Order: sequence, then structure tokens, then C-alpha cells
Amino acid sequence: MATSPSNRDLQPDLGETINVSEAHAAMKDAPTAVGREKSLRENGMEAVSLWLILVSAVVVLVAGSVMGQGGSFFGYGELVKDDYMRGKSPVKEEVPLQPIPALTLLQKEGQKQYAACASCHQTSGAGGGGFPPLAGSEWVTGNTEQLAMIIHNGVGGPIEVAGNSYSGNMGAIGANFGPKELAAVMTFIRTSWGNNASLVTPQMAEEALKISKARGGSPTTAEELKKNHDKMLPGDTLDPDTLLDPETWEPIPVAE
Repeated sequence: MATSPSNRDLQPDLGETINVSEAHAAMKDAPTAVGREKSLRENGMEAVSLWLILVSAVVVLVAGSVMGQGGSFFGYGELVKDDYMRGKSPVKEEVPLQPIPALTLLQKEGQKQYAACASCHQTSGAGGGGFPPLAGSEWVTGNTEQLAMIIHNGVGGPIEVAGNSYSGNMGAIGANFGPKELAAVMTFIRTSWGNNASLVTPQMAEEALKISKARGGSPTTAEELKKNHDKMLPGDTLDPDTLLDPETWEPIPVAE
């Protein structure tokens, strides 16, 4: 018949009747394995090597010495040569566009557009070879609506220029011009080669495009120009020295 364990056997190893101090003292003569278990420590709680402490101290002393000399060791004068000039930045700087006098802006743009006319009227505006001159032409320096219709629609049939008659047909050079391009080329030929006439603004040129559209776009004739278009385009005149915004072509307000 099996015997059941007594209450004493069911008690933990260190019961209330066991003296802990006596139990630890008895372990002095315990086997080697028990001694090893007594010497185990938690991870991270091991003693630091004295050599590691000494090496760390030397590193700290050297670093402190270097930082103490930082004024000269890291000084700008020690690292940069005399007369040093910084190189140009590879990043393109945004330079704000400066206002431009109206005459300068319109002539500059108008000269580009005039390239389509130069093959006949020459870069000098003198014409030749059956083509009438623009320099000294009353059609150029006269009323602006006539000139706008000539450029935008062309001319068919005979026309008299500077006392000479020309019978060849002129194509519509400005058929694809917008207000800015038309105003620029008109201003360019009205103020070049000794011509001294008023400027044409984009607002005036816009009115010219409306007039041209209303007449249907067919080539004009000298008779029609004199009868229907011998007048100035509507719009305020512009002083040649008025400063314009180079992007919008709008006058810059004058500070009071």
C-alpha cells in the first residue's frame, strides 16, 4: 500500500524551520558546481575592465585638448588661402527683370518680327528691285490704321510711295501677328532709318486686328486705304521713355 507524503515533505526547500544563514554557510563545503552557481551575475552587471577605464580616460583627455585648441585648429584663416574667391554657384540665380523704356522694348521685339519683311524691303528699309522703301514712306509714318491694314492684309494693285509708283502685290506679312507683335513691328519701322513717328501700343494693335477681321481679311488697295483707313488707331499715346514691365508690357506706376 502506497504511503502518502507527509506535510513535511510537501514543504518548500526553505521552509520556516530552515535557517537561511546556516544553509548558506553549509554551502562553503559544497561541490564545485554549486560554487559556480553562487558566482553567476546578471547580464550587464559584470565588472568593467580597469584597462578599458584607463583607455577611455586617455581618449577624453586628448579630445579635450583638441577642443581646447579649436580656435586655431578649426579657424577660417587656417583653412582658407589669402585672396580666396568663392567660385560661381552652379545654381542659376533668379534675377528680377528690370523695367525697359517703351521705345527700347518695342524696337527690340519689332526687329525680330521685321525679319519677315527684310527680304523685300531690305534690312536698311530702302527697298529696291521693284519693292517700295519703308524709310521715308508716308504710308509708314502716316496714320497708323493704314499701316496696320497693309501689314496685316497685304496690298493688291498699284500704290505710290515717296513719289514712285509700284504695281506689285504685297502679301499679308502680319497675318499671324498678335497685338504685341503687330505693335512692335509697326513701332520698329516707324522709328527706324530716320523715320520719326509715334509709337504703336499693343492696345492700338488689338483695335487694328478687330478692324481687319471686320473687313474680311482680303488684300487692301491704295484706294481703300485712303477712303476707309486714313486715320489713327484708337488708344492713348505712349511716351517713348515710359518704363514698361518686360513681361506684361504694362507701364510701371510712378512712385509719388
